[in-house]
Amino acid sequence: MDIEDSIQQLEMVFEGDPWLGTSVLKPLKKIPYECWNEKPENVAHSIAELVLHMIDWRIFVIEKLKDNQSYSIVMNSEMDWRKNVSIATETEKKECLTELINTQEMLITRLVEKPDSWLNEFVLGKDYTNEYMIMGVIQHDIYHLGQINLIYSQLNK
Repeated sequence: MDIEDSIQQLEMVFEGDPWLGTSVLKPLKKIPYECWNEKPENVAHSIAELVLHMIDWRIFVIEKLKDNQSYSIVMNSEMDWRKNVSIATETEKKECLTELINTQEMLITRLVEKPDSWLNEFVLGKDYTNEYMIMGVIQHDIYHLGQINLIYSQLNK
């Protein structure tokens, strides 16, 4: 894997036509804001919480791309899962999507600046490689996309 491959995979999963089905952005644009705060029975997080969680982990990767060694997210903290999340209007939904799109643009902008060899280096302050981190953000998006689609399917019976 090289930087170009990483960027292509990020773009494909985010707004392309990945083999797994739909990309991240397409269903989020279609799901009405009224559904973003709903939690079907036995579901831990709403669509809004999941999207903000995805944004926060993308910010983590961006900070690491900016060589910010001290930036970290503690699992199950408020930086991992925001409290009192609510998307109450179409405007708020669009603002949230804009924030998500901005993280995508920042990821790509920062990745383009890196040499391929950067992927084999360790993330500053962590015990895993940059390639592992980049693949992780892609997998994280796919994982939560599945949850988002499942939540919406349960709400849209």
